[in-house]
This record gives sequence, structure tokens and C-alpha cells, in this order.
Amino acid sequence: MDIKISIIIPNLNSSIIDKTIQSILDQDSGFNFEILVIGKDKLGLVKKFPSVHFIETLKPVSAPEARNIGINAAKGTWLIFIDSDCIAQPGWLSYLTTALEDEWPVVGGGVKTPSTPYWLLVYNLAMFHKQLSSQKKEQTAFLPTLNLAVRREVIDEVGLMDEALPRGQDVDWTARMTLAGYRLLFEPKAVVEHFPARYDLQTLRNYFYKSGYYMIRVRHRYPEIFKMPKILKSPFIWKHFAPLISAATTAKIFLRTSEVRNHPKTVTHIYLLKMSWCFGASDRLREFDYEK
Repeated sequence: MDIKISIIIPNLNSSIIDKTIQSILDQDSGFNFEILVIGKDKLGLVKKFPSVHFIETLKPVSAPEARNIGINAAKGTWLIFIDSDCIAQPGWLSYLTTALEDEWPVVGGGVKTPSTPYWLLVYNLAMFHKQLSSQKKEQTAFLPTLNLAVRREVIDEVGLMDEALPRGQDVDWTARMTLAGYRLLFEPKAVVEHFPARYDLQTLRNYFYKSGYYMIRVRHRYPEIFKMPKILKSPFIWKHFAPLISAATTAKIFLRTSEVRNHPKTVTHIYLLKMSWCFGASDRLREFDYEK
């Protein structure tokens, strides 16, 4: 049986990986597909599905490492990525494959966020506001890998994910696809519901600090895409103007995102997370200047 689609799931002992797998198996697709899970599964949830190809690593590996292992093991010509804390919604696979059939080489789907628990809502709104399922369908310059479909030939040209990036490796990877001349489509109807383990404000602030720390280098690596002014290469600006930068970013999210307007209480906490992002960016740029 020819495999057209390989669905790749990095897993580090997710407590809902069985729900992720079942949501994929419930999809109505006209294509043969395989499911590959890569990583660790101490709860034994993957074993419930004998048809799933489980690649257990000797030790825990990062998400980009797991995805690269999956890419190398996959048999499909279309590779689809979903995270082990996501539940595919009805029609998810159909919308992705329809776009691939329509000659889009890279397709990202929408993110649906539960409204509770509260901190999970805040995280999803702050991190994925551009990819929420309520946003419009459009061509874009980069996409996250929690819900992504890529033609094999694209990866053959741009290479694997950068395993040296603990954060932002998906933005780095898909930005490379854009610079290689491939068109990226955001298809909001290909929806996954996202259930990350984010339970308190301090956890979120630490996560956003690390995101800023690594993402600032990705942004400066691709000036053609992010178009950041020279002044934003200064750690002083990111640190001392963090309140202003965070306020402007939060205001933009509020105006462009209906879910944030529907949950106005989240605005203050989104602002605090953006502050943490700025502090992470400042610290990384200060280290980079020292290294030079």
C-alpha cells in the first residue's frame, strides 16, 4: 500500500497523546496515511494503537530532534505535523490535503483554544494570536509546527529543523521555506484544539522569556522577513523600552483578535508575557554583543 501522507507527532510523555492519535484516526480522508510518534511514552498510551509507528528514543529529545527523526523515517510525500497536546478537529486533514492538492507547498492550520483553564487561554491567545481559527485565510511568511503540512520536496531543499534552537525552530524553518521561494498558506479551517500544560502566570512568564531569548536571533537572522529596524538590535532598547513595546504589541493583538476582545481580562496578562519576551530578547542580545 502506497503511503501518501505521514503524520508526525513529537511526544514527551503527553497525558493526552491517545486523544491526539484518536482524533487523527477519526478523520475522513481519501488518502492512505501513516502516523509516527517519536519520543517517550511513560504512560503507555501510544501502545493502545498498534497501527501507529512508535519510535522510542533512548532518552528524551527536543521537539525539533523528534520531528527530524520522524521526517527521516516517514514514507509519505506529504508530511503533516501535529503536537501531542493538540486534538485534531473534524475536517482538519481534509482542509490540509485540499490545500496541498491546490498546489500550496506549505500549509498551516488554525488553533482553537479552550476558555478554561484560564492560564491555558492566556497562553494560546498570546502565543498563537496570528494562527487562531478565527483569523482570515492568507499567504504568510512563517508558520508554527503544531499544525503544519509540508510537501517532501520543500524539506529536501531547505533541510531539516535547526536542533540548536530550543524555541523558535518552527519560525526559523518555515522562514527558510519562504526565502527559498515557496508560498506558505494559513488555512484557519484546518483546526486543532491546543491543550498545553501551562497552569500559572510564572510558568508562562518563564516560557515567554525563553521565547524572546531565542526568537530575537531568529528575527535578526532573517531581516528580509521580519524587517526589524536597526535600533531593535540594541539590548538597551528591549530592556528599557519593554513597557512601551509590550503595550504597543498588546494593543495590536487586542485590535486584531476577536478572542482577546471577547476575553478582556486576558489583556493585562498578555501584556506581562510580552514584557517577559522583551527581557529575554534583551538578555540574549547582551550576550551576543559580549560574544562578539
